[in-house]
Amino acid sequence: MAQDTKNGAGDAAKAADLLVAVAESLNQRLAATAGELARSQTLLREASGELMTAFRGAADRIVAAQKSVPPGVTDRRAEYAVVLDHLYRAVEHLQSHDLVNQLIDAQKLRVDKMREKLGEALSLADPPVSDPRAAEQWIERSRAMLDCIVAGIRQIDEDGRAPRADKQRAGSVDLF
Repeated sequence: MAQDTKNGAGDAAKAADLLVAVAESLNQRLAATAGELARSQTLLREASGELMTAFRGAADRIVAAQKSVPPGVTDRRAEYAVVLDHLYRAVEHLQSHDLVNQLIDAQKLRVDKMREKLGEALSLADPPVSDPRAAEQWIERSRAMLDCIVAGIRQIDEDGRAPRADKQRAGSVDLF
């Protein structure tokens, strides 16, 4: 009977160690994901800003050209209007980067919250077990860690379904 208890405690300790290794690995991967999301968001903002500046500059030049048609030069205002319409549509589509940024922000928040919960779960593994030969203590530690991780997943799921409080910026557009 003592041998069964010892083996059970050893198996429970191995399971707890495996759970810690999995949580640490997930936390590292989530940290990398958070970094990649932040870099993607920065690149998107920079590219969108450059494109917006270029389109605005082109539109400004076309508007100026429409206003000043020197005598004896063919009036090309109708052609300019078509090009200007294309530029305006391009700018409207480019403004979708605001929506994409909001989606990236939401994903970064989810990743950060899950990392926080994984950190909490890992902190539950730090205190030493008072009797390493008692399987119940290892099992309780593992349960507490899993409960914390599951609570984090539930919180993320619930937050994902909650209505947004920031309705002032919803649908905001930056036109010429």
